[in-house]
Amino acid sequence: MDYIYAKRKRLITSRSSIRVLLFLLAFSCIGGSGNAQSTNNYTNWYFGDGAGVTFGSGTVQALTTGKLHSKEGCASISDANGQLLFYTDGQTIWNRNHDVMPGATGLGGSNSSTQSALIVPYQNSTAQFYVFSVAAEADQTGVQYAIVNMTLDDGRGGLEMKNKPVVAPATEKITAINHCNNLNHWIITHERGNNVFRVNLLNDNGLIPTATMYRVGSTHSSGKGYMKPSHDGRKLAVAVSGGEQGGFLEVFDFDNKTGAISKPVKLEIPESRGAYGVEFSPDNKLLYLSTTSSKTIYQFTVDGLAIQTALSVKSQQGTSLGVGALQLGPDGKLYGAIPGEGYLLAINQPNQVGAGCGLVSKAIYLGGRIAEAGLPFVLDEIPLLPPGLTITLTKQAGCNKYVLDSQPVNLDPAYLIYQWYVNGVAVAGGNGPTLQPAKSGTYTLKVRETKCRDIQQFSNEMPVTLVEVNPTVTATPDSCGTFRLAAHANGGNIVWRGPGINPANSHLDSMIIAGVNGNRTYQVRVSDPGDSTCSFQKEVSFAFTVPPAFQLNPSSRSSCGDSLLITATPTPDWNTFQWLLPDGSKVTGKSITARQSGVYKLTAQSTASGCRSETSVTVALNPIPVLQLAFHQIDTCFANASIGYVDLDAGTVMNGRFTWTKEGSVIGTSQRQEVREFGIFTVSVRTPAGCSANDSVRVVSTCPPLPPLMSIPDAFTPNGDGMNETLVIFASGIDQLRLFIYNRWGEVIYSGMEVSPKPSGWKTWDGTYNDKPVEGGIYNYRLEMQSVAIPVPMVRRGIIQVIR
Repeated sequence: MDYIYAKRKRLITSRSSIRVLLFLLAFSCIGGSGNAQSTNNYTNWYFGDGAGVTFGSGTVQALTTGKLHSKEGCASISDANGQLLFYTDGQTIWNRNHDVMPGATGLGGSNSSTQSALIVPYQNSTAQFYVFSVAAEADQTGVQYAIVNMTLDDGRGGLEMKNKPVVAPATEKITAINHCNNLNHWIITHERGNNVFRVNLLNDNGLIPTATMYRVGSTHSSGKGYMKPSHDGRKLAVAVSGGEQGGFLEVFDFDNKTGAISKPVKLEIPESRGAYGVEFSPDNKLLYLSTTSSKTIYQFTVDGLAIQTALSVKSQQGTSLGVGALQLGPDGKLYGAIPGEGYLLAINQPNQVGAGCGLVSKAIYLGGRIAEAGLPFVLDEIPLLPPGLTITLTKQAGCNKYVLDSQPVNLDPAYLIYQWYVNGVAVAGGNGPTLQPAKSGTYTLKVRETKCRDIQQFSNEMPVTLVEVNPTVTATPDSCGTFRLAAHANGGNIVWRGPGINPANSHLDSMIIAGVNGNRTYQVRVSDPGDSTCSFQKEVSFAFTVPPAFQLNPSSRSSCGDSLLITATPTPDWNTFQWLLPDGSKVTGKSITARQSGVYKLTAQSTASGCRSETSVTVALNPIPVLQLAFHQIDTCFANASIGYVDLDAGTVMNGRFTWTKEGSVIGTSQRQEVREFGIFTVSVRTPAGCSANDSVRVVSTCPPLPPLMSIPDAFTPNGDGMNETLVIFASGIDQLRLFIYNRWGEVIYSGMEVSPKPSGWKTWDGTYNDKPVEGGIYNYRLEMQSVAIPVPMVRRGIIQVIR
């Protein structure tokens, strides 16, 4: 038992150890015959009239040294190495040397009680055991217990206490079932003359004296017959013998977490007369019953208690009418006692349905000893088998009628919480073991067992395809009346109907419809190819109106100068614009500055509808005429005219129309004008394109000295079009000029000097720095001027705009 208890302590102290042990237990169960018992602790059996067997050598061998002589009940226990510890008939306990354990007599049992003895290990000790004793039916002492301590009497064992009452009066039935935690035990007895089961918990505090009572099943008017649990601890079988003339078999559900007994299924037929021995197959699917009335063992299915076969037992020397106890051995075979016989019978394949289970009447020779009605009870360790979960899909009659069903493995359905998922999303209300899918998708199931192990398990994925259709329509980006129809259909054949559908595409799930302008309605139908009555049809409607074309008004524009601002005004239908310039370049935005004549193409677009509209504007840029009075006089002296007049020349302007005025009166309309008096004379010119310019000159009556005059423009355009390419300064009455140009950081990027400036003007900066064009923008200048007539230098500061 040392191994068992050490294992249990590890289970308590470490969750990671639990996982390891689960795997090891599962592996050992899968690799073996399915027997759930701890083999070595039940290596040695003592029973009957001095009989015994051992399973320790690989084959079952007879033991002939036992001192036990019992007509019915008995119990044996060995250590983890398979060495005998002690055995009992419920009245007396014998140690491993076959001597009576000190004080271990008068325990209250009876050798004529069906289950007169039961040995259960104490949870917190490797050396202590509870020994339960059951009196005969006629006795009023009922069930008592003693505690054996193997550390006493030099390791041969002794009693710590005895004759502690459990219940009285009682039937001759007692059994133990491991708690689902594999640590505690449930001790089950039955009151006599009623239908009351009593369940006591045996835990680390010892036997809890207060029993839970379950009034369930039939009244036990007879105390004879075995009570046995299934090897997984979920069923409880009870044989109630009414002598040779009556008897029944009853099977209950058992909850090994709470100890609850419920859901009785009773079998009372001629074959159950004298019901006595019961045992479950290792896989818990079959139940074997022996009776005191015949040499027949009956095999039943646990579900429904239907007889599968009747196995005939051949007797040798005994006179017993029936067969006694049935018990599953450590080797996975089922053994039976035949009162008065020198052999044990065996069923070699107890999981096999029918006669193939392999009954052998003379299976184990007892070495000259005799079997009676009883065999030792083997306490099962409930296997912690690896959990599993699968789901299946079943097609039912009707359109879209499917059922998903869960199939948990090694999980207790009474403690399962279910949650179904479709495409990874929890299904509302999907909290049961089955589900009828409402839509197509991939279904999975998660279960949580809240019994002794709080574990979760996930199922396989199950694709489900229903006959369904859910059409949608979406505008394609940058489409302007182009839409995508999508059926979102599953499980059948698709047929579209509606304007603009190509018959070749009418069976597609998705298609493109172009050129929509107005209201449209489309129908789509999906039909189950295997069931003409299963079909669904839906329609989808939508509307689209192409906006009116965008216009640039007027479509032709002209301007005097070298640039023209053109603006496209956004509307609710058109909100983004792209221009194609005459030089082939593209500009995005609602406004551009035209710097050359030509056609400017505009593409307007709606980001909402994806529509486009193209238009254009023709731009004509006309140069501003340049007037050049003779020598670019700023003023002149009338007295210097040797011919008696001053000849003023406005300069050549192609097809220009000139107008000379003095004091608001027109005095001439030619390029040249003779002036014979002093005053201020103004000339204007206008080209056929409507561009005009003005200039003036002052003619004075007296010549020297004249005040210095200077003229510098505030902008010029060095852009390669041949006009205003250089900054020109005009001056009179000035002997020396010095010009400095500064960038935004105050660095000098141009300097130049002119001595005795010419009347035709001083050509200065060409808009470059280090032989490279500067960027368009504002630049500062400083102009220093000197005149012999004015001794103090004159300085003028300002800004020049470079226009590219």
